[in-house]
Amino acid sequence: MLTVGNVIRGIAVDLDYQGQGVVRHDNYVIFVPGLIDGEEAEIKITKLNKNFGTGVVLNIVKKSKHRISHPDEKLGSCDMIHIYPIKQLEWQVRITEETIKKIAHIDFKIKHILSDNKTLNYRNKNVFHVLDEPFLKLGLYDKSGRNLIPVDSFVLADEKTNEVLKFISQNSVLIDPNKLKHIAFRTNLKKEILITLIALDDKFLGKGELLGKLKKIPNVVGITLNIKDNPKSILGRHSKVLFGENLITEPIGDMEMLVSDRSFFQVNLPVIQMAYQLIKEKIEPNQYIIDAYSGNGSIGFYLSDIASKIVMIESNIESVEMARMIKDRMELSHVEIIDAKAEVIIKLLDADVLVVDPPRNGLMPEFIETVLTKSFKQIFYLSCDAKTLARDLAQLTKEFEIEDIVPIKMFFHTSELETLVILNKK
Repeated sequence: MLTVGNVIRGIAVDLDYQGQGVVRHDNYVIFVPGLIDGEEAEIKITKLNKNFGTGVVLNIVKKSKHRISHPDEKLGSCDMIHIYPIKQLEWQVRITEETIKKIAHIDFKIKHILSDNKTLNYRNKNVFHVLDEPFLKLGLYDKSGRNLIPVDSFVLADEKTNEVLKFISQNSVLIDPNKLKHIAFRTNLKKEILITLIALDDKFLGKGELLGKLKKIPNVVGITLNIKDNPKSILGRHSKVLFGENLITEPIGDMEMLVSDRSFFQVNLPVIQMAYQLIKEKIEPNQYIIDAYSGNGSIGFYLSDIASKIVMIESNIESVEMARMIKDRMELSHVEIIDAKAEVIIKLLDADVLVVDPPRNGLMPEFIETVLTKSFKQIFYLSCDAKTLARDLAQLTKEFEIEDIVPIKMFFHTSELETLVILNKK
């Protein structure tokens, strides 16, 4: 009988939804992070439940041909970096198909996956934690999620972020780690950077020295101080500009989007723009489009040149204000931006095309119930969670049929699953 602490030898028979190896031991399932299907390993049992357990790899006896080594594989944010990129693409297609079939009972064969095949240095937004040391050092959590590992570079962050990480590492600034908790970076394709210091208080040891040093870095467009007022959230509700402006511009299509330190924007712009272009190609000209959960309006603005009217619905006030600034700059009279919850306002609207890009928990049930009664000819569903997507598709396919399911490889070396589903009215 298995107990916590036992060491067993097992072979992974599959990679699960989270990219973990699946080992069967006497008909009992053990999930093992970092193990690839086909590999044999010595495994230490760390947790046991009624139906499954978890373990850690002590030694790999037989390695997969798909395994690669990387110094950042110890980081929790790179949970699949030990697997060759082509294997990651195949895994994402399979898991997306299986999840939709299992939850929605829809058997759909996926034909292709969107990717620019850039596997490294693609993230334009990164948050690092301040280590509990007198001189400023930044870190990321390990795979256990309990321990911080010092970093002066990060394989997924873009070149400008890594330049600033190295700069901070080389300039020993005396700080109070009990007050300065995180530093966030936003960059753009022009290699400009917006830096946000996240602290518990407006005043902390090292603030002036750190600000003076960061201002000297080329292409720093702004430095802000964000007051952390909720232990469950990295960013607080209020930011103060210390240098430059709390704004960075990001080219998308023929326009420039505006992004602040608190507004939502896509983390891998070149790849998500491929998805936006696919959506645009599928929509006939001069359609009335509703963009729900619109954020700062990147999808709606991208589609604005082919639409007769665009209505964006967003409840995050920072994103709404940013979208209104963009609309005014571009003088788009046929774009309307509504500050409201999508599930409430959708009851009052109708259109030809609906685009939804909801948070990880998917669409609200009342939103779907309303959509099923409307006259939308097409729905484009961008999802960041395959399970909630499958749940919602089970309801949406009562009135719509699936034209295509397209996995989007936004985040190589992670188990994040982004998907675009195109639906047409039956």
